[in-house]
Amino acid sequence: MKKKKIPKWALIVGIIMAIVVIVIVGLWFLRIHRLETLVQQQNYVASKLIELGDYEQGRILAAQNDQVKENQISKELLVLATGFQSDYVTGIRYAEGYLEKGADETLTSAKAAMETFVTAEAALDQSAYEYTEECNELKTTVRENLLRLLLDVQSRIRVKRNSENIQAMLDLMSSQGVGLNSENMKALEKDHSTLSKKLRTAYAIQTGDYSEAFEKAEELFQENDSFENRAMLANLVAKHGNQIGAADETILELQEKQQEESQRLWDLQNKVNEAETEAEVNRLTRRIEDLQASINDYNDRIQAEPVKRAINFIETTTPVTERGTAAYKLELAQLYYQAKDKEKAKELLTDVIKEEDESPEPASLLLKDFIQFYLIMNGQEEKPGYLDTQTMSVEVIWNRIAQLLNFIESGSYYNEAESFYGYVLSVLDELYNGVIIRKIDATNFPTVRVTVNVAMELEEQLQKDNFSILEMNSAIKDFKILNVDEIGLGDEMSVVLVVDRSGSMSGSPMEDTRKAVSNFIKNVDDTIRIGLVTFDSMARVDCEITESRNPVLQAIRNVQADGGTSIYSGLLEAENLLDGENGQRIVILLSDGADGDAARIDEILDELNRKNIYVYTIGFGGADTEYLSYIASKTRGKFIQADSSEVLGEIYSAIGEYMVNDYVIEFDVVVDPEKYSRILNVSVDVNDAFAEQEYHVGVSYEDILKEQDEKPLADYFWQIGGSQMNAQ
Repeated sequence: MKKKKIPKWALIVGIIMAIVVIVIVGLWFLRIHRLETLVQQQNYVASKLIELGDYEQGRILAAQNDQVKENQISKELLVLATGFQSDYVTGIRYAEGYLEKGADETLTSAKAAMETFVTAEAALDQSAYEYTEECNELKTTVRENLLRLLLDVQSRIRVKRNSENIQAMLDLMSSQGVGLNSENMKALEKDHSTLSKKLRTAYAIQTGDYSEAFEKAEELFQENDSFENRAMLANLVAKHGNQIGAADETILELQEKQQEESQRLWDLQNKVNEAETEAEVNRLTRRIEDLQASINDYNDRIQAEPVKRAINFIETTTPVTERGTAAYKLELAQLYYQAKDKEKAKELLTDVIKEEDESPEPASLLLKDFIQFYLIMNGQEEKPGYLDTQTMSVEVIWNRIAQLLNFIESGSYYNEAESFYGYVLSVLDELYNGVIIRKIDATNFPTVRVTVNVAMELEEQLQKDNFSILEMNSAIKDFKILNVDEIGLGDEMSVVLVVDRSGSMSGSPMEDTRKAVSNFIKNVDDTIRIGLVTFDSMARVDCEITESRNPVLQAIRNVQADGGTSIYSGLLEAENLLDGENGQRIVILLSDGADGDAARIDEILDELNRKNIYVYTIGFGGADTEYLSYIASKTRGKFIQADSSEVLGEIYSAIGEYMVNDYVIEFDVVVDPEKYSRILNVSVDVNDAFAEQEYHVGVSYEDILKEQDEKPLADYFWQIGGSQMNAQ
């Protein structure tokens, strides 16, 4: 039988299809190879950075690498870096989370080493002279164990270790090395690896060459569409889109209209100079103001257009499976904030902050770290005694998040009033400090009364439907809101204004403060008694607590700025004044500097807390915001940051509203009433604010802890100096 001949065209088509398949498979393998090479190179550089003592850079790079591609070595390096930074609680938490996914000898050993330190340190007396020395000895032992583990991890990384390019990358990425500059970037001219392109992109951003940065970022995205590369591209477009290539039709149209308005503004300004009557000047001035507002609006819209494109890019290119991640929500929140859509940004932030996400995703882990350190900063969580918060702060952790997601801004950006970092802190403040649990009364247990303060401006009184109560993680539906006047909490209130008069307050800050305090005194409810204390390096009582407004107004007018800063002494004088007062007692503290008496602050805070004296703190200028947050949180008050002294009037007015927003909630315990150590969570649907507090039935937990160290009462005779003979 004669074989059927294959048509020539079919043969050609078959060959072409085979070539296409080979090319596609080849490109796929090349992509995989590039990604694997990047992961190995970054892991090696991260391990060397940690080995050389550049722990922070190594930690960030390990997190970035795990975000690019989840891998065990990056996780091991991340845990080891936390240990080298003495961030043991975080390291243990990371290791435990990773070990839930599977066994790992390195993680198990690192966790054990850090747990040994935490256990041993807890047994030490922190007030003892030898505490620091003993802590350092323990840390040395931990570091020796971690170093052995690090060298083992390093030996498992497959990379050309003696490569000049690898050494150049190590130097360029080290915060202690040569850094990114034109001379050192030449070392990578012939290196076409993905890591080299990342460094070139970073260098282009650093030098302001955004077109070059955009070109390199596009190449990275084409090679690997990881979320890191996607975010880099989106952030470049959002921040510098108008400088990258030609503007689109919408932007050109807006720019044209803005130029027309600018020309009209110029013409009107000339007419003002020629106007002959005051009425004509006023009319032209109003038109100029309207035009200026219109020009500013066009400018905002021009700036927002690239951000809209960036948002659309992130939303359309991110797979559905990644849209629930912390990285996706944080990146989108940042972009919506740039687009001036704060409502959407807040919605995304609130969602990701309140989410019970146990994912080992780097962005999720870092966000948890950020929230934890925010709570430590605010005094809502205990700071481990061995942890150095100068090198481990909310700003340091935010920098990790910013680098992980390739946010463009850095450095002094954090100090800007309108920064995304500042906005995230304000959202955290609303969530964690919008509701303050003042007091939990369990004397009639299982009936419990909780006094909460809603520290936000309210349009109307809150009702039962606005509150949610969780007690021992179980919802309480059957609770009631008591009338504060009927139970004697709304009758009287005394407020002491504590004002910084140090030398840094001279000039407009003091002038604005006088105005703000005077307006507060005039507008606050006339049943509230007010006193005034001012402080520099020492405090003085400028006006005793009184119902009359004139003495306090006269006293604030006479305050002059000079000297140092002793917040401690100001609070001490306020406490003395409030000692004889009935009803609610409140301190409103304002400062623009650091406390020269910080070592003694816990003494006075413990006293104020014990006496139920609440402290609201206001900081501006060079104020130590972490310190003022700590004071407010420890005394069940609230800290407010003033962007400038000009807004102090609004802040004092807001505090005037906050301090009278007390609610008393009563409910009966229904879950595990036999347990004496309990947890209560109160939230309100206004701003999604919530507060959680542990409380104890019967003797206070603090008294229980004290009694643990007391000698038995049977030994009382010997404690007071008796003798066996006298006893007989």
